[in-house]
Amino acid sequence: MNKTSFRKKLLLGIVVSTLLSATAQADNIEFDDYILQSLGFDNIDLSAFAGSNDQFAGEYLADITLNGQRVVRDYSVYFYTDKESHLCFTEDLMTRLAIKKNYLSDIKEKVHEIDAGICYPVEFLDEAVSVEFDSSAQRIDIRMPQKFLGNIDPHWVQPKDRDHGINGVILDYSLLWEFARYDRGGDKESSSSIRSFGTAGFNLGQFRFRADYQYSSKIKEGSKLEWNQIYGFTDIASMNAKLYAGELYTRSNSFDSTRIKGVSLYSDEGMMPSYLKGYAPQITGVATSNAVVVLKQYGSIIRTVQVPAGPFVISDLPSYINGTVDVEIEETNGEIRRYQVDIAHVPFLTRKGGIRYFANIGKLDPFSGTKVDTKLISVDGSYGLTNHLSLFGGVQFTTNREYKAFNIGLGLNLEKFGALSFDVTRSESTIIKTDNGKDYKGHSYRFNYAKRFSSDTTLNIAGYRFSSREFTSLNNYLSFVQGGFRNTYLEKNRISLSISQYVPQWDISLTGSISKGSYWNKDGSSNYNLTMSKNIKTGVLKNTSVSLSLSQENNSSYADKDRRIALYISIPLQEDRGSIQYSSQYGSREKYVDHQITYSNSGLGGYYTIGSSINHKRDLSGGADFGFNATYSADTGYGQAMVMADYSDYRQGIRTSFDGSLTLTQHGIATHRKVYGDGSRLILDAGAVGVPMQGGQDVSNTFGLIGVSNTTSYYRGNYMVDNDNLPDNVEIQDGVVQVAMSDGAIAYRSLGGISGEKAIARVTLSDGSYPPFGSAVYRSNGNEQEVAIVAEEGLTYLTGLIKNAEYIIKWNGSQSCQIKINSLDTTTLNNLTCY
Repeated sequence: MNKTSFRKKLLLGIVVSTLLSATAQADNIEFDDYILQSLGFDNIDLSAFAGSNDQFAGEYLADITLNGQRVVRDYSVYFYTDKESHLCFTEDLMTRLAIKKNYLSDIKEKVHEIDAGICYPVEFLDEAVSVEFDSSAQRIDIRMPQKFLGNIDPHWVQPKDRDHGINGVILDYSLLWEFARYDRGGDKESSSSIRSFGTAGFNLGQFRFRADYQYSSKIKEGSKLEWNQIYGFTDIASMNAKLYAGELYTRSNSFDSTRIKGVSLYSDEGMMPSYLKGYAPQITGVATSNAVVVLKQYGSIIRTVQVPAGPFVISDLPSYINGTVDVEIEETNGEIRRYQVDIAHVPFLTRKGGIRYFANIGKLDPFSGTKVDTKLISVDGSYGLTNHLSLFGGVQFTTNREYKAFNIGLGLNLEKFGALSFDVTRSESTIIKTDNGKDYKGHSYRFNYAKRFSSDTTLNIAGYRFSSREFTSLNNYLSFVQGGFRNTYLEKNRISLSISQYVPQWDISLTGSISKGSYWNKDGSSNYNLTMSKNIKTGVLKNTSVSLSLSQENNSSYADKDRRIALYISIPLQEDRGSIQYSSQYGSREKYVDHQITYSNSGLGGYYTIGSSINHKRDLSGGADFGFNATYSADTGYGQAMVMADYSDYRQGIRTSFDGSLTLTQHGIATHRKVYGDGSRLILDAGAVGVPMQGGQDVSNTFGLIGVSNTTSYYRGNYMVDNDNLPDNVEIQDGVVQVAMSDGAIAYRSLGGISGEKAIARVTLSDGSYPPFGSAVYRSNGNEQEVAIVAEEGLTYLTGLIKNAEYIIKWNGSQSCQIKINSLDTTTLNNLTCY
């Protein structure tokens, strides 16, 4: 390239940049090509840069801040001129900004109407109301006194803006394979099992259809496949409610969950803004090794979570869970510990004038045991009498008149003293009789309390329930129908407590939980847990974490209580060389002390641990057992894989697991991490293999699809491509995706991915001339994507070059021609003809 040509192109770039910078100040932009013609360019088309840009009237796409907080992103707003320029406050915009509409009567005579609808002159409400438009940042800054505003959640998305997704088929699964060999006093035994559980289903419009399954196969017991639930559901957005139909567990705040075949309609707090939400249940415990925690209710698996040694918290439970949850901790050495946790709800408060409701109707359908041919109707709800007082209650009965229960209670918002509720349930069962032949009639009294005492102390939930001897729950009724009185356990007391405390002087965190239940006709159970944790921030052991855990389990399955004390220390090594963990614990039931030391690090495409252990009696009698263990886990584009192995004199075992999801749509098959419950998923079409999302765990597969699991429902989420680690010869045009979905949705977005070589090409028309300067170049394989602009003498920078790729060049609004790439040879690309 000679110096004259180079200077001409440099000057051209400056001129075009100057012309483009003028667009913010012109009304109807139509570039004058006189300057370019004076430079020697005689074949010019700048229509692609023409357009309207009236700053004071018309439609704009902008972010909106309210009193300094960004509350709306990429929103279409309108400005109108009435002597002065004004922002059009439409009904929708006022709803998004939570402007109280009772103030609008003062300005109704100033209402302005434009093509977009009615504009309310909110600026005239008060002198302190101001609206400023920053055109350079495409942002509207609104300032308004708080008295005009209600509560607002900037991340919550209104129903009309939610993405209900596309049609598709889903499979969310967990696979577990385990083999173990035991030496029991010289007798060698072995066992092998395969287990799987998950959800299969499909989406059709706004309706979701699901089937939950459990599968197990053991050498000596054969195989068994069970379908826990087969159901469908959809949102009723106008009511902030969900409608379920099929095999399901009843939703209720007044009564325990029961499995039915029927219909359930209930208020869903997950669909509401955060300021209207309540409490999310959680389960705590302590694992002595890399363990699998299985949560069950009425025999059905709710969740399986793999946890490392030490204290754990499981907080992402389904919102409908209510009542007693069975917890099983499966340790690496095959030991299984069981206890129960009562999931109590925070005091059921409802804002003034608000209503929460739960309605269930159907046939009782217990998961196991004898089938019951009885229909159930259950209705309960809450109403906000004032901002501090809520009334709640409900009724539950079988249509054969053998069982009925009534509930009534009050919820109190005590502000700085916390929140509490008290309710009474009366039950009557005509099928269960007393010794003198009378029907069972009893009462149950329940008290719940929650309080954040300070920024460092939180009483998450405290619950107490007392039931009289002749009180029966619906599950008691079912147990009696299926197996008589001997299988019917009548609860007497139930206590649950969860508290956390941070001590800033010592930088120590304390967490504790209590769950205790007693019965009128069987032994009770209890679980206590107290954990102290500290991070060392200075000295030789900087960043070392130390935890001390005390726990006690009392299970009717065992004669003795199991008291445990455990110490956990994690020491990070310098220069990202991993960490060393040490644990020591003692259990009174086995009367053994167990010491473990483990090295862990990331590598081999995942995360691994290697450890050894020694197990001996407290008095050191009887010798010691030595063991070795190792684990490896990795997040892949197909899901999460884990392998655990252990070796000792009396046991050798290996356990593998894989959790993942498959989503099939018209765009292909997406493989990704497991979606839990009725969660939503996002399918991103990258158009190329190996495109990673930020974080590196979600990567496009053979179909060019990225599956993002467990995305946020009803709230705006942002998902970004990792542009720094794109494969060679891949470009992504839309690397940031913002979407808000409904539960269970399969949302789809194209990232505008272009895969192929890149090269500077020269294009001529069929008559030997060049396309006009400024002509737009589109890649026509699949969807048309603008990839380049024609420069001087037909030069253009083409991306996505593959053999047989096709491009379209457009100019003057209606003229176009087409290019087909037959070869990627440099000589060929320098002589492309557009027909």
